[in-house]
Amino acid sequence: MANALKPRNQLAVVAPRRTAPQASFSDRIAAIAELGAGTVAAERCAIAFPAGGAGGSEVVCAPRGESRWDKVVNAVLVALENRLGDAVAGYGLKRARGTPGSIESIERVALNAREIDAIVRVEAMDGRQIAASAFTDGVSAVRIAMVARADRARGELEASLELMARAVFGEMALAAARGSLEFWRTHGAESGRQAIDARRELARERAATNHLDKAVAAARRAQPIERFGRFGELVAAGAGFDQWLVAVADGGALTVAASSSGHKEFDLGETGSALGESFRRRIVIARWRDRDAATVDRANQSSEDRMFRGSYVCIPFEGGAIALASRDGRASAARAEAIVERLAPLAANWVMEREAARRDLLVRQLTLRMFAAIDEERARIARDPHDDQAQLIAAVKIALDGRREAARSIFKQVEEELRRKTRELRPVTIADASLDAAIEGEFARLHRAGVTAKLVHSVHDGAAEKISRPVQQLCFQVVRETLSNVIRHARAKSVEITIDSTDAAARVSVTDDGCGIAANLAGEGTGLAGVRERLELMGGSLRVESQAGRTTVIAEIPESA
Repeated sequence: MANALKPRNQLAVVAPRRTAPQASFSDRIAAIAELGAGTVAAERCAIAFPAGGAGGSEVVCAPRGESRWDKVVNAVLVALENRLGDAVAGYGLKRARGTPGSIESIERVALNAREIDAIVRVEAMDGRQIAASAFTDGVSAVRIAMVARADRARGELEASLELMARAVFGEMALAAARGSLEFWRTHGAESGRQAIDARRELARERAATNHLDKAVAAARRAQPIERFGRFGELVAAGAGFDQWLVAVADGGALTVAASSSGHKEFDLGETGSALGESFRRRIVIARWRDRDAATVDRANQSSEDRMFRGSYVCIPFEGGAIALASRDGRASAARAEAIVERLAPLAANWVMEREAARRDLLVRQLTLRMFAAIDEERARIARDPHDDQAQLIAAVKIALDGRREAARSIFKQVEEELRRKTRELRPVTIADASLDAAIEGEFARLHRAGVTAKLVHSVHDGAAEKISRPVQQLCFQVVRETLSNVIRHARAKSVEITIDSTDAAARVSVTDDGCGIAANLAGEGTGLAGVRERLELMGGSLRVESQAGRTTVIAEIPESA
């Protein structure tokens, strides 16, 4: 790109004798500059905008009466004009779909820090910064330069520039509308027919806007499992296409999320796919059978040429791309682009939610593996003392048996202590038993404490057979820790354990008729705090509902497999 500072252009300031409407228009732009400068406490704000019919620009500055920074902002405006010209000549800018002055779709061209430094020496700014950008709607351009304090956030200044630019484009559109109205008033002979056409066009625009609004509302109502299918249907139906395919970025690769045919096995690799190329290069790729060459060279065919029998277009959006095909040629690519642009924020959010869910699933799976490895290691550590030191102590005891009663008594105490520590170290596990059998095995402890127990396991759609062993293990640990608290603290007479199993989660509740426990488990020594931390790492939860005569511990455990 050419140097934005080259002196081929001078800032063209057109100052003809103004009529009342022109003066009013300039005053409105000046008011925008004043408002923008006041919003960010800028010391100078200059706006260059199209003026008159000679293709020149007019410049307004704010605040009024301040001229210290005029030389700086004018130099920056000239540099922006050069940069904007280079951008249009070099690679083009997106064409506006609306009328001149449309604020629906504008593009920004900005100077980088090095170019700004070349215009103004940094040390001469004395704690200030330059914020400058040019904006175009494909027909007209607005350039804005601002001198602000250095402590102002860059994002705040850029947002302020864009808001001012949109306001200027709005005033330009309003001025154009007023001019059009004046034209129709002065050309009464043709105004009738043209007014009718204008009303029809307005009706079409309103119908199109209403259709887009309804499409957005329909997309918002879609359930997660059907979102991308609904996205494809809305775009295809609104633009006249009869086939579609939606692909999204999933873990770094472009994969098919939904298609009109229901199939998802398509090649979207690095080469050979127009949809993949559209997504990577962020461009629209279209092939119209009735306009392009009679046949596409087989060597240059994309997978979409073989997939679709008619014309097709590939449109990218944030996080994915959509391919649309039509057999009769009545479809509108421009209409499809407008719908995709309107629905793109929703689709981008869906892609992020999909990625977040994938990462959350991965975290839960890794968490389960981590705890399984910890329990396995604890079991191994527990086996070692039992197999080695315990056997050694037993052998020493036998050797001393019958000769030294005191020594035998001491070794017996050591052996008992070692066994106790081994039991504490060994993890609580259901081993090879079923979840229900493992829980019922704990009832003996309750009976010895004079507590009756009841287990109710509700199964939905055979979900009990699908619960993974790690989730069953967590269910058992929740029940066991809660029963231990009942025995030690609750002074209860009965306990009821309820398990509800679904494909997505297991819900465990333990209710006793004792004196109750504190709802806050932290630091209470109940043993449930550690279980709750493990559940929260998996996306689950544990809560206590307690009152005199009734306490319920409820655990929600998601199924991660």
